[in-house]
Amino acid sequence: MPRASDILIVLTYAMIAVVSALAFERLGLMSSSFAWLMGAGVFLIAGQAHSAAARAIERKEMIADIEAMKAANIDLAEEMAEAQARLDTIADTIRAEAHQREETLTNEVRVLEDLVHRMGAGGVPHVASINSGAAGQAPVNMDVVRDALAANRVDLYLQPIVSLPQRKTYFYESFSRLRDRAENIITPAAFIRAAEEAGLMAEVDNLLLFRCVQIVRRLTQSDRRIGIFCNVSLRSLADEDFFPNFLDYMRRNSDLASSLIFEVSQAAFEARTPGAARNMGRLADFGFRFSVDQMTDLNSDFSEMQRAGVRFAKVEGQRLVTAIRNEEPIAGLEAGAIKPEDIPSLFAKFGMDLIADKVELEQTVVELLDIDTGFAQGHLFGEPRPVRDEILDETTTQPIRRSA
Repeated sequence: MPRASDILIVLTYAMIAVVSALAFERLGLMSSSFAWLMGAGVFLIAGQAHSAAARAIERKEMIADIEAMKAANIDLAEEMAEAQARLDTIADTIRAEAHQREETLTNEVRVLEDLVHRMGAGGVPHVASINSGAAGQAPVNMDVVRDALAANRVDLYLQPIVSLPQRKTYFYESFSRLRDRAENIITPAAFIRAAEEAGLMAEVDNLLLFRCVQIVRRLTQSDRRIGIFCNVSLRSLADEDFFPNFLDYMRRNSDLASSLIFEVSQAAFEARTPGAARNMGRLADFGFRFSVDQMTDLNSDFSEMQRAGVRFAKVEGQRLVTAIRNEEPIAGLEAGAIKPEDIPSLFAKFGMDLIADKVELEQTVVELLDIDTGFAQGHLFGEPRPVRDEILDETTTQPIRRSA
C-alpha cells in the first residue's frame, strides 16, 4: 500500500501536468489534444524522475543496512571467538584440575595400599578378640580390623563446635570408626588396643589420618569455609618413615590449611619428642594449625603452645568452671591474678581461641557465658553423627556449611 507521501507527490505531479496542458492550450501554443498529450508526457517524465530518485535513496539505505549487518556480523563473530576462547580456557582449567585430582587420588591410593600392605606383610598373628561395643556382637580379631581398613570401611563422625551465645556451627570435630563386614561398629578404643598388641599402631594411625584428610578434602570441594578438627597421634608425627610422605602430601594439598586443624591431647603435646615437635613446625610452615584438647592443666606454658602453631585450646566445660571458682593459676599467673571474664582474652593474647568441651548442661552454658567464652562443644549442641559415602556424594548440593 503506497505511503501517504508518495500519494501526495503523485497528485502534485498530476496537478503540474494538468496546469501545463491548460497553459499550452490557453496560450495557443498548441492544439488542445496535443497540449493534453504534452501534459501527460510531463507527468510521466516527472514520475520517472521521482521513481529513479526514490530507487537511488532506497539503494543507499539498503547499502547502509547491508554494511550495518556486515559490521554486526563481524562483531558477532568476534564475540563468538572470544566466547570460544573462554570456553577453551575453562575446558583447559577443568582438564588441569581433573588431572591434578586424579594425580592426588593416585598418590593417596598408593600410600593407602602401601600402608595396608605393611599391615598385612609378615603374617601378623591373630590377637585377642575385641568388643566393638555393640550388644551381642561376636568377638573379632585383628584380621577383621585389617580387613575393614583394606576395604575402606572407615567412617567419619562429625560433632559441631558452636559459637556462644548464638550457638551457630563454626567447626566440626572428626572421629573415626571402623565397620566389619556385618556393618558392626568397631570403636577406637577397641581397635587401638588390638593394633597395639599386634604392633601395628603406627600403620593404623597413618591410615586413619589419610582417610580423614581424604574426606575433609571431599567435603571442602563444595564449601571452603568449613573447618574440621582432625585428631592426630604424636606417634604419626614422629614416624620418620611415614611423615615425609605425609608432609609432601599435605604440601600438595596446602589449600586445606584453612579447613583442617590437627588436634593432639595436652599430655601428648607436652610429652612430644624433638622429632614430633620439628614435624609439627614443618606442618605449621605450610599454614596448618593445631589444637590442644583434654587440657586439664591450665597453668601451662602458653608461649610454647603459640610457638608450636597451636591456635585452639579445648578445656572441658566443667573443668573450666571449677578452675574459675577455685581461682586457679592460669598460664603462669598467680591464683586470682586475672578476672574470670578475662580468661578467654588471655588465651587470645597467645593466639588461641578457647573452646569449652564436653558441655552437657544448660547451667554450664550460663557459667561459660559469664566469662564470655566464644566457642563450645558437647552433646548439648549435637552428638557426633556419621558421614557416610552417600552423604559425601551429596555435598555438591547440600554441604555441611560453616555458619556466617
